[in-house]
Amino acid sequence: MVDIAEYRACLAELGPAYRAVMGRNFPAMALVQVVALVEPEARVEIEATAILPE
Repeated sequence: MVDIAEYRACLAELGPAYRAVMGRNFPAMALVQVVALVEPEARVEIEATAILPE
């Protein structure tokens, strides 16, 4: 995230969107503010690890 204040200001909108996608699943997550991302237009970078059942 390039601006934590911007993230906090959007929590009322982000909460319902998060629940619409994730349901009642609450995976571990972390939010870190950085100075910049590789893409100048980007506001947030998301990294995920998934396990596929055999």
